[in-house]
Amino acid sequence: MNKFLPHISKEVRLAIFLACLSTTHIHGAAYSQSEKIDVSIKRGRLEDVFKSIDAKSSYKIFYSKGMLPTSEVNLQGSDMSVKDVLDKSLSGSNLTWELLNNNIIAIKEKPTKQQSQQQSRANGQVLNANGTPLAGVTILIKDWRNPKFQNIQTNTASDENGIWSLNLPADNLTLVFSFIGYQTIEMPAKRFIENREPLHLQPEIGGLEEVVVVGYGTTTKRMNTGSVASITAKDIETQPVGNPLAALSGRLSGVLIAQNNGVPGSAVQIQVRNQTSLSPTSSGSIPLYVIDGVPFTNFNGGAPATDNLNAFGISGSSGGLSPFAMINPSDIERIDVLKDADATAIYGSRGANGVVLITTKKGQSGRTRIGVNANTGYTEVNRFIPMLGLEDYLTLRKEAFANDGVTPSVANAPDLMLWDQTQSTDWQKFLIGNRGHITDLQANMSGGNNNTRFFFNSGYRRESTVFVGDSQNARFTSRLNLDHTTSDGKFNIAISASYANDESDMPSSDITSLYNLPPNFPLYDDNGALYWLTGSSFNNPLAMINRKYIGTTNNLISGANLSYKILPGLTAKANFGYTTTQLHQNSQTPASSLNPANNPLSSASFSNTKSQNWIIEPTVDYVATLGEGQLTALIGTSFQQNSSVTQTTNASNFPNEALLGSLSAAGNYTASNNIVYYKYNAVFGKLNYDWKQKYLFNGTFRRDGSSRFGANNRFGNFGAIGLGWVFTNEDFFEDRNRILSFGKIRGSFGSTGNDQISNYIHLSLLSSTTAYLGSPSMNLVTLANPNIQWETTKKLEFALDLGFLRDRILFTANYFRNRSGNQLSFATLPTQVGYNSYTTNVPALIQNTGLELELSSTNIETDNFFWKTSTNFTFFKNKLLEFDGIENTFYANSFIVGEPINLVRLYNYLGVDEATGRASYEDRDGNGTINLDDRYVADLGTPFYGGFNNTFAYKGLELGVFFQFNHRFGVTKILNTRPGAFVNQNDYWLGRWTDSNPGSEIPAATTTAGNPLYTSYNQFTSSNAVYGDASYIKLRSINLTYKLPTQWTSRAKMSNCSIFVQGQNLFTWAKNPYVLDTETTIQGGPPGLGTGTLSQVLPPLRTIVFGFNCQF
Repeated sequence: MNKFLPHISKEVRLAIFLACLSTTHIHGAAYSQSEKIDVSIKRGRLEDVFKSIDAKSSYKIFYSKGMLPTSEVNLQGSDMSVKDVLDKSLSGSNLTWELLNNNIIAIKEKPTKQQSQQQSRANGQVLNANGTPLAGVTILIKDWRNPKFQNIQTNTASDENGIWSLNLPADNLTLVFSFIGYQTIEMPAKRFIENREPLHLQPEIGGLEEVVVVGYGTTTKRMNTGSVASITAKDIETQPVGNPLAALSGRLSGVLIAQNNGVPGSAVQIQVRNQTSLSPTSSGSIPLYVIDGVPFTNFNGGAPATDNLNAFGISGSSGGLSPFAMINPSDIERIDVLKDADATAIYGSRGANGVVLITTKKGQSGRTRIGVNANTGYTEVNRFIPMLGLEDYLTLRKEAFANDGVTPSVANAPDLMLWDQTQSTDWQKFLIGNRGHITDLQANMSGGNNNTRFFFNSGYRRESTVFVGDSQNARFTSRLNLDHTTSDGKFNIAISASYANDESDMPSSDITSLYNLPPNFPLYDDNGALYWLTGSSFNNPLAMINRKYIGTTNNLISGANLSYKILPGLTAKANFGYTTTQLHQNSQTPASSLNPANNPLSSASFSNTKSQNWIIEPTVDYVATLGEGQLTALIGTSFQQNSSVTQTTNASNFPNEALLGSLSAAGNYTASNNIVYYKYNAVFGKLNYDWKQKYLFNGTFRRDGSSRFGANNRFGNFGAIGLGWVFTNEDFFEDRNRILSFGKIRGSFGSTGNDQISNYIHLSLLSSTTAYLGSPSMNLVTLANPNIQWETTKKLEFALDLGFLRDRILFTANYFRNRSGNQLSFATLPTQVGYNSYTTNVPALIQNTGLELELSSTNIETDNFFWKTSTNFTFFKNKLLEFDGIENTFYANSFIVGEPINLVRLYNYLGVDEATGRASYEDRDGNGTINLDDRYVADLGTPFYGGFNNTFAYKGLELGVFFQFNHRFGVTKILNTRPGAFVNQNDYWLGRWTDSNPGSEIPAATTTAGNPLYTSYNQFTSSNAVYGDASYIKLRSINLTYKLPTQWTSRAKMSNCSIFVQGQNLFTWAKNPYVLDTETTIQGGPPGLGTGTLSQVLPPLRTIVFGFNCQF
């Protein structure tokens, strides 16, 4: 059996059972018109009969008043079935009735005899996503201009109840449904002749009627006072990504995305409106993630680590597993990122870095639908660094020895004196130049009726790496969403459960770093064994591959949302959530992967982590009409607890390398464990008032309590106010809106907080140590700080939303200013205390300002063709506004008041001394020596970034092309050591200084420490010779989809089916060719997200897949 086909756990079996049970129940609960009611109508009208049925039964009657006769109706009886009531009341009229969808009954005219013989009659009801009838929807026969439809009515519109009907000359036609603000869709006419089920229209993506998810509720873009960036399932599913967060790259203004590397399962980092904390890589910069209303929290030991499941240094080549890689992108309905105070303050102390709301798909009423989505393809590195060939490398080495006045020998130059100088290896192509393979299979089922709906999806994804050897990652996911509403509409319950199993078998480290091995480095010795260079730190690449990381992750996310309408407008709700993550890791280092000259022993590390999180949030909503406006109020409380237990064991002296996965086989081992608990409580409220859809007010308040702080400062208060004015709804604007169809000014101000520090900082922590005089002893390892308190961010925003030409063009501009103070960080201590530092509140104030611009347009829209464009720009400025006493802290080495926080101090590289070939730098202080004071400050931030998307559709063919751009200053050349040293270099060094090229701007080659030429390189990697314009443009994604004709799919009993090809990370255009990817960010590199790295890591890979998506 394939070890990457995950075992079906008890959780999965339960989910499948529930899904089957739910669908069985739904189909078994077929509604009958035999429901009994009492009727007493004297000299009434048909409308009185319908109102009586509405009031006394579970049925809802929809009709057009204009079609009702004026004749009297007299009907009396007890225990009459609804069917008998309708038949008797309509007897003798030209009307009949039809059950559309279990408890929805439509009244319609009887077709004439001629119509019955010659035409088919399609009819139904159009609803929005929330089930509200839509009036005025245009229903049109596709290709209505065809001469064969010349004398036939080809269109109609829905009435105030969403009801419509249309006589058709044939039943094999296609109907087009269109409505301003909603997506235009095409459906086979036969569906409305045979099934007669309601049709749900979805809001236009990016349109003003699109529903956006906000804290503890939803709103529309038209009425929203906050700043929310969104991406929907349509844009997520067209990207072949394993981690749904990777689908956000470049698509959301104010949201910077960076993928750690291209290893399957690796973490993706998100930064909302720039960096708010002093440390860019600390957990204090992580946004809050909420999945279907349940906050998602994990721990890396004692510190929060929502974006990385790495446990105590056992991580493998991915650098840490992302928990979101275990969420199936196909399960997601939309992702909303909350940015300003109005949107985030309801989450209080966890909203300072933004809030990412992930909403999964739900079932819709109607017949059971089955969908199958399958794709397969490959991955590869999309560009390589141009390196020196063997001849140029050997010339560089010989030249370096000559410049240093040193004679090469077997000891200092085996590449020149010992190894074959005719055979070479392109290490990039050998190590990461292979093709990985992807297989992704999805199957889903959804359906239900007006009372009960379900959605069930299972998926399997397997992805191998581009590394040499056999390394791969496999994931199995399964999700069940159920929701039920009682017939009276008062009680609703929604239950969700998602299970994921992830199996990772990877090298224990990223072998991309070996890209600069000498071209003639041999893999094997003369005896066919792995080659080792005695006395060298070189690792044999094949030995590195044999050092394995094996990780197994099981993740369960479950939740339940209950609501009950106590009184009209008054609803009580309760949200329950439970999440558990189990991570089993094994890092193996066989003795055969180490230099035998050192007599190594095989070793392995084992780590088992179990994290659990539960939350209970009861709330009460109240909605009422107040004056000419609508008032919405919410109050609630939150109780949350997290726990994390980790057991780590390091073992060695295994008798056999095949037993490295078995701890019991180890001869020696040491063990440690870590147990962490975190509690969080809150009370919160929200008040919203919408007056005549002109003047908007939204106020939020939250009081939080966190166990991460001591009793002195355990609680914090946060809140915000948001205001909006839809000026195009004013009376004076009615006659002037032919061009400007929508205009809104909005603004907000408020405070949010941050408690993302390690647990127990407010307590003194002890650890056991070596016994003293035979008695157990303890060491103090953490100095208590009972006064540590909340980090606070104050957010200010002004924004303008505009719509032009009936909202065909939408424009948004957001200006924001965020100030983050009371920073949670480290402070130095005097030596006599016995500690270097401790965690405290640092008096630093960080300011982020920016401008976000969004523009979307429908450029062309005809019956057969449309072209839509969307783009976003984000402009940033960042600086350390205040830091009292910084000169007395170690922060003075890293930060300057008034300068950006992601700064780097660089020497100004002047070029080469023509006489000696040495590198020279500007002596800024004029003291005759190059020292630290000669450096200048450069900003490593990102001045602006964004994305540009075009979508074209012609009949059944759709093409989407998305570009991402980023203007930044960062690493442009990676120099691990001096050119001429015992490693290969990129071809930049072909233009170096030589006796025959004394005018070069590139220093001469050197390899021996201690000589002046070698020393001149001391400042090179910290100069603007290495840093520069690291801007890039990426063809981030392309998707081409062909929707098969309805005539074909209907024969196969499919509602629709499409075939597609998708590509991700296809091409990168950058000014510098000497970095694999400027997007990747790892610890130890330059400060800031996405500013590059000082060593090469596997970049995000080009991915191309082919597949099909069919619904039955």
